[in-house]
Amino acid sequence: MIPNLSTYREGKVEVFVFNPEESWKSADVPVFLNPRAARVNRDVSVLVLSVLNPRDVLDGMTASGIRGIRYFVESGIPQVYFNDLNETAVQLAKKNAEKYNVNAEFFNDDFNLVCLRNRFWAVDLDPFGSPAPFIWSAARAVRSGGYLLVSATDTRPLSGASPKQALAKYGTVLRKPEWYSELMARVLYFLAFHAAAIHGKGIEPVLAFTYEHHVRIIARLREKPSLITRNSKQIGFYKIDGKQYGPIWVGPLQDRDVAQEALQRWDDVYTKASRKILALASSEPDVVGYYNVHFWAERLKLKHIPRFDVIIDTLRERGFVAERVLWSDKGIKTDADERTFEEVLRRAGAD
Repeated sequence: MIPNLSTYREGKVEVFVFNPEESWKSADVPVFLNPRAARVNRDVSVLVLSVLNPRDVLDGMTASGIRGIRYFVESGIPQVYFNDLNETAVQLAKKNAEKYNVNAEFFNDDFNLVCLRNRFWAVDLDPFGSPAPFIWSAARAVRSGGYLLVSATDTRPLSGASPKQALAKYGTVLRKPEWYSELMARVLYFLAFHAAAIHGKGIEPVLAFTYEHHVRIIARLREKPSLITRNSKQIGFYKIDGKQYGPIWVGPLQDRDVAQEALQRWDDVYTKASRKILALASSEPDVVGYYNVHFWAERLKLKHIPRFDVIIDTLRERGFVAERVLWSDKGIKTDADERTFEEVLRRAGAD
């Protein structure tokens, strides 16, 4: 019997939790729940896994169990494995899973040990802070053809704001660019590539996004030497003021077809933010970085911020790809070089 529980509804399920208004900001609550940024993370993940349809999934740091239960109820995944090192969390997850007759198995163990002893078609790694201590075992536990889902909340090192931490945690030398929100996902994909390659697997990106302080990537892993070779050519560097930084992932971030199909499954039980993420991911060009229009307008001392549709239409008329980005409301992703973008911006700003 677990005392002092409240109910919390999300997506198509309702679960028991400790105070949902306090559990995401207080260490005194026995089991953690983030009903804000993490809800968007879960909404997108649920919709994407409903498309990918793995045979089972490990909810590796389950807390209340809401993520794994939603995978069963909403994504239609037939088998869910729940794990948490916190015994109270496992008891709560069991209570919640029983309500929906989830085909479930529970572990009360260290995440790395669970991944050492078992194999899964999908592994969801959603820690507080960095996934770096866990991603190596997570990649090992994913079956060939299965999926690795990884979150991070340590945005300072991932964005390049803390270069020493970035080097220590992620093995890369970073400096914060104007497109730092996208950089965070590229660093996570680089880490996933490294972790998978050690275990003889290559990665195929499925979806990447950031929302508030959450960074999320989803990748398919395959035991395929030619894929590892191809991935190695998708590792590269970026430049700021003529200096080179990295390595990072410079290959595609999204499987646009998966994003489009997931978007078609969206309805109003999900957050509007999740719809926006999927819509933008389904049209995002395979270009590294984006231009922050506000940053460039200030840099060029324009009198006003040019209209985004005018900028995009002008770039397209000149033969470049150009789209809004999911990474920032201020961003445009295009294959135009800086000189061209500057020229287009000046003309749009003069109108």
